[in-house]
Amino acid sequence: MYRVATPDDLTGDPTGPAWTNRLAAETSPYLLQHAHNPVDWHPWGAEAFDKAQREDKPIFLSIGYAACHWCHVMEHESFADPGVAALLNQWFVPVKVDREERPDVDAIYIEALHAFQGHAGWPANLFLLPDRRPFAGITYLPPVERHGTPSFRGVLERVKSFWDTRRADLERTGESLRVALEKGFGPADRGGAVTAFEAAMEPVVAAQDPVHGGLGTGQKFPQTAVFEALLLGAHDGVDGAAPAMKAALAAMARGGLTDALGGGFHRYCVDRAWAVPHFEKMLYDNAQLLRLFARAAAWLQGTEPALAEECLRATRGAARYLTIDLTASDGLMWASEDADDPGGEGFFYTFTASEARALLGGEPLPYGITEQGNFEHGRTVLSTWGGRPAERVRQALLAARNRRTRPATDTKRVVAWNGLAIGALAEAGRLHGFEAWVDRAARAANALLAAIDAAGAVPRVVGGNAPGTLEDHAFLADGLLDLFQARPREVRWLDEAVRIANRAIAALSDPNGGGFFQAAARDDLIVRRKDFHDGAEPSGNGRFAEVLRKLVAYGASIDAAHLNGILDAANGWMTRAPLATPELWSVVRGLSGGPRAPFELVVVGRVDHPETLAMLRAWNRTWRPQGVVAVVPPGSDAATRYTLFADRTSGPDGAPLAYLCRHGVCELPVATAVDLERRLTS
Repeated sequence: MYRVATPDDLTGDPTGPAWTNRLAAETSPYLLQHAHNPVDWHPWGAEAFDKAQREDKPIFLSIGYAACHWCHVMEHESFADPGVAALLNQWFVPVKVDREERPDVDAIYIEALHAFQGHAGWPANLFLLPDRRPFAGITYLPPVERHGTPSFRGVLERVKSFWDTRRADLERTGESLRVALEKGFGPADRGGAVTAFEAAMEPVVAAQDPVHGGLGTGQKFPQTAVFEALLLGAHDGVDGAAPAMKAALAAMARGGLTDALGGGFHRYCVDRAWAVPHFEKMLYDNAQLLRLFARAAAWLQGTEPALAEECLRATRGAARYLTIDLTASDGLMWASEDADDPGGEGFFYTFTASEARALLGGEPLPYGITEQGNFEHGRTVLSTWGGRPAERVRQALLAARNRRTRPATDTKRVVAWNGLAIGALAEAGRLHGFEAWVDRAARAANALLAAIDAAGAVPRVVGGNAPGTLEDHAFLADGLLDLFQARPREVRWLDEAVRIANRAIAALSDPNGGGFFQAAARDDLIVRRKDFHDGAEPSGNGRFAEVLRKLVAYGASIDAAHLNGILDAANGWMTRAPLATPELWSVVRGLSGGPRAPFELVVVGRVDHPETLAMLRAWNRTWRPQGVVAVVPPGSDAATRYTLFADRTSGPDGAPLAYLCRHGVCELPVATAVDLERRLTS
């Protein structure tokens, strides 16, 4: 039985209300945070839409996520207030959405909010016609007018007045915006010819901060897709890429973005110098940065040992954070840790000088801690710009921190983000010899595949009702391919990647316009989005193009036309905005020929043969961008499923032969790891 605010609650707060709304039946931690608001919240779905149509009321749509600071503030100030709730319940049909659970819904309405305001963020609060076309939107507003900022209650009153007196204007606004969204979510007009990867990296290099490293000269976000492409450019000798990449790596590893005590990365830094972070920690950031730093450490080894060690330290910290702090009992990883802190913003992660002295006695203040601090209330965000203290110092501060109350965890298991983490742990473990990380990746992959099989389709969230998006399919398939690179004798990971890719093709491909939709056709979406732009996460089309590129390299039963379709549909965006499409440009690099074309290595022989293992060690010794590897026992039926393996033979008595290829063109096989290494480095 629900108890929500009514018009009678406009005059005061009744004593001891037992508020409960429909969100109490949901599984999302973010939605459950609002389950005891006096607002008559509905989850996104037919019940809310039918009510809006039946009662001819506008929908008030509020989108946020569990780690969002201003979402919590607005919940406390406005949505928990019975008077404000009574207005929402009387005049609107209130709907709450977890953006991480329904990124397809969020993508539509955050773009609409950007159109209304010129900027967007969360909480995203929009007003919709009963058929879900948006006609107005706001982000956070206070409950009362402050310093010229309108109050949320006042906005509700104004929208109600417009609804009653200017309905036709709202209808026109909603329809014009729907048309604009439909056009904006499709492919851009075709640009010029897609040129070389090296040329596309020029604006990426130019966008780097020459003083502090990273993108731009404002707040610093770890836009990992851009950094991954920059790292490829540095590997390939693109002019200016290497120094820009090194500067970004050093800033992220030594500054406030990194949790210097417990490992892992915060969401972003609020300043240009990477000193003070926004303290939430996201699974998708940590997974992507783990892979970036693992690759960078491998790239730098032998040339810049100090920075390579710094990158490897950041890699270890991120792996520890993912596998200990963010891992559930079933091996899957949770979505995030909150930015809000029971002790006050940033309290859990920061120290005052007096706190550090009490713990360390008369030792010099470590981690850049100063008397005045660089954060609120004289607290300091820890960094290692001035050097790294002794391990016992870190342990003493960490033990003290662990006695504090930790920020809340969002325990959703998002399929896409777990796919990113599986791939990152597998690749980092392979490159740096940490088999335990590969084991963790395999455990998570097994749990994820079991959950998918039980659900009958790829979901967005394990145990949830939301449908899987292109990102869920693409990131998981890519993670499985990375796991196969780390365990190239276990062809089932390759088989599973093919299965997930084929599900995406069946449900999400666009046979007419090319490329892939973010979501399957559904009655609850006013437009179908097709995204090619990378943001905090790679675009679904960009990452799926890389999946298809690898599967084509293996000779899987995948039509290469789907890969070409993505690149054709993305052409306009790629040529106009290479800085926004680095993932797709990385795919172009992987398809290019010449001396930097990716390797394909097939070892045919007994999987336990000492020379087979030596060949794998030779392959893993350095970072080989975009390469693929497989170990195939003699007579394996995998040769019937993957043309790269077909017609390959082993040596006598199952001794391995290594076939080194590029774009399916192979050299004569070699029988020893020494000969293989010579070819890899020639």
